Amino acid sequence: MYKLNPFSYSYGKSGKAKNIFLEKPLTFDKNEMIAIVGPSGGGKSTLLKVLKGIIPEYSSGELVGTVEFHGKPLSGVHFQENLQKILYLFQNPFSQLIYPTPEEEFLFSMENFNFTREEMNASKEKFEKLFNLNNIWGKQNAQLSNGECQKLVLASLLAINPEVLLLDEPTAFLDPKARAEFYHFLNSIKGDRLVIIVDHHVEEIKDLVTRVLEVSIDGKIAERSDLNFSEVKPIENVNLAEVAIPHFKDLLLKVSHVSFSYAKNTSLLNNLNVQFKAGEIIAIKGRNGMGKSTLFKLLAGIIDPSSGEVTLEVGKKKFRNKKIFSNVGFIFQNPESHFFYDTIAEELKQSFKHISSPELKEELLKRFFHEINLDKSPFLLSEGEKRRLSILMTVFLGKSLLLFDEPTFGQDQRSILEISQLMKELKKLGLIQLFISHDDQFIKKTADRVFVLESGSLNEIS
Repeated sequence: MYKLNPFSYSYGKSGKAKNIFLEKPLTFDKNEMIAIVGPSGGGKSTLLKVLKGIIPEYSSGELVGTVEFHGKPLSGVHFQENLQKILYLFQNPFSQLIYPTPEEEFLFSMENFNFTREEMNASKEKFEKLFNLNNIWGKQNAQLSNGECQKLVLASLLAINPEVLLLDEPTAFLDPKARAEFYHFLNSIKGDRLVIIVDHHVEEIKDLVTRVLEVSIDGKIAERSDLNFSEVKPIENVNLAEVAIPHFKDLLLKVSHVSFSYAKNTSLLNNLNVQFKAGEIIAIKGRNGMGKSTLFKLLAGIIDPSSGEVTLEVGKKKFRNKKIFSNVGFIFQNPESHFFYDTIAEELKQSFKHISSPELKEELLKRFFHEINLDKSPFLLSEGEKRRLSILMTVFLGKSLLLFDEPTFGQDQRSILEISQLMKELKKLGLIQLFISHDDQFIKKTADRVFVLESGSLNEIS
């Protein structure tokens, strides 16, 4: 089905330009399920774009060598032929939405490829049940959580019945139950088509995949024998003593009788009552669509509760509801929501001005990025690198309350450890830190307290 001759691809002609390369030919046959693994930022997503033909068709970089699909080049005059045959799930699912509602989004591709109304209705019924989509019909796409959006895009792609599925972190925003259901579905279609998957949940896909490719941090593509990786070594603490941001002691976040609903007669959050103190790291978990991101918007003062009150006490000062916002550092689910400037250096300028030590700045960059060109656009980073940049941009702004919405999506194990270590060091400054995550290992390593949001209630678990 695929023939990959030795090739190289570079985003630019300078010596610092990121590239991937293949030295020995590879072939992919129909009915295989192939995992692509490697460190965050190595080039896994770039390889998927080559396999889709997006590179070089819609890229200003340089591809030297050829990739063939059914004996023909992927790009050029043959690119349009493969639009239905090869479908690609991006790492950021919101970047694939076109229409304002889930129903329109789901039907768009089938209409585009002339499916009959009967086929569309049958697919909608099938994938609604498979991905538990009945709760999203009638919503606006802008109201979807990342997990809901990911399930919608997955269902929309699968409904076209492609020959090849290219999946870039398809379970990154799914809760454990939804993730298990998706892997079960992959197992059920194993042998029906070629599936190539990038996924950091290596333990959960071990028994699914038939072959493994690895993209090294330097961009080299090669086969490896299995998905057994050596454990990441413990990481030394990063000393934040020279960071000129306040230390907090008298800090209290109170949620008092808070309820919230987007529509009349439908309550998303019901009478929440909880308190968080200075120096605590709190994990919030729960199924997709339960209102975790909405809760964070309430805590940040972005939206007001339908009833009740959120207050943040900083020493003798008290901030209520929307007045809280000036005290909050919010790491959004979509890291691109943070970016405003042309270069990474400009994006970091506001946060890094609080760090007087050039050595500490250099250490943080080395910890969070294998290699980084500060003159590069932040939009050209991998999704995992974008996430880490959004964290560094936010945590040193001197805010007393930090909210991390899915901080570990798209991260390899070493990067996850770095994020956890940084949060523990920030804890020593007395900040209140809350994070949303479906990663139980990260929660266990990082959180002091764990809460589950379910059916409108927030309950602490041991």
